Amino acid sequence: MSLNIKELSKIITVTRDPVGMVFKYTDRIFNSPKITNKMKQTFFIIALIFIQFFTCVAQNQPVIFSPPNADGVISYFQQCPESPDGEKAAFTIFHAPDSMEVIVKIITTGEIKSVAKVKGQHRHSGTHPVWANNETLIYGSPSEYEIYHHNIKTGKVKKYSGGQISDYSQVNNKLLYINKNIEREKVGIYVLDFNTNNSKCVVSRDEVALLKDEIGTQNPVEYWRLDHPYWSPDGKKINFQIKTFKDKSLREHDYIFYTDEFGNKIHFIGLKPMHVQWWDNNSVFGQDWQDKRDYYMRRYDLKGNMLEEISGPGCHGAVSPNRKWVVTESWYGSDPIKVFLYKKGEIEPVKLLFQQPAVVNGIKFWEVRSHIHPAFSRDGKKVYFNGQGSDGKSKVWCYDLSEIVD
Repeated sequence: MSLNIKELSKIITVTRDPVGMVFKYTDRIFNSPKITNKMKQTFFIIALIFIQFFTCVAQNQPVIFSPPNADGVISYFQQCPESPDGEKAAFTIFHAPDSMEVIVKIITTGEIKSVAKVKGQHRHSGTHPVWANNETLIYGSPSEYEIYHHNIKTGKVKKYSGGQISDYSQVNNKLLYINKNIEREKVGIYVLDFNTNNSKCVVSRDEVALLKDEIGTQNPVEYWRLDHPYWSPDGKKINFQIKTFKDKSLREHDYIFYTDEFGNKIHFIGLKPMHVQWWDNNSVFGQDWQDKRDYYMRRYDLKGNMLEEISGPGCHGAVSPNRKWVVTESWYGSDPIKVFLYKKGEIEPVKLLFQQPAVVNGIKFWEVRSHIHPAFSRDGKKVYFNGQGSDGKSKVWCYDLSEIVD
């Protein structure tokens, strides 16, 4: 058997997806009638050596996790793309001119499975796949205002009309979503309960408008946009933001609130840290760009008081499950774009994980809006994020942190 090892090595190195490429070539050889069993055994041994070698190398550099030639993204920062058991990962692939595909990758084998295709494209977070359990994905078609509850094992799909999935928003089999279209239903935050298949508005824009004097804004209510609702870890509270200014780019007019799970009382927290999330059931965190404006990650109580400094500057921030590590990237518009690993409480990064120019192959990263959106694995030993490949298309990258983090 004559194997072009140099060619195979070059392909694996360029794609930075060694395991996937080895499995691909192994499959071709094992299915070829011209290859003898002895030749197959020889290749299998070589394949194992490649996997072991390049996996060790990958622990010191990011590798492309999505199909190398595809244009894909994971959902959102801090939203783990892995199933609860850590065996599979979900992400979105974009297809021209106007569709998206939900993809699942088996982590141990590299096998890629197509789950569904939906109409429209949403570059920011794709179909926004969220795992309900190890066999069920929730995803959406933002352009059609459709949400799907899909058992990928049985193939059973339930479709719900009228909303858009937003962020890390599923707890206790209850999904938070946003309705921004006043012609459909009242603008607000809704809970879709998959236990009962019922949906209900828990926070309306009109209810938040009653706090206008406390907020201290003069911006007309018709411009207000509710966004980014998050369940607290125990599912007893909902954190959300209001953008009050007509111009979406002026974020100094953004504010954060919380309410209980039923929307009984809305509490005003204050000015919005960038990309705010729950730290625990009684505090939130985000990048500070409205107080000290240094983009440091800080934690706040539910009255807006700063509790602690978590890391140095960043933009979209992800925190490890044990709350000891932070991954975030350089601020909007930066060139080059850098992804950093911080240890909690330190303002200098431990490691630069990834770097790319703002324009790759003529495609401008910040204009495409496929943001970095880092997210830790379930065990906290890897981090996933978006970034451009050499072709300029967005890729899902993975960095093995097992030799660094504890």
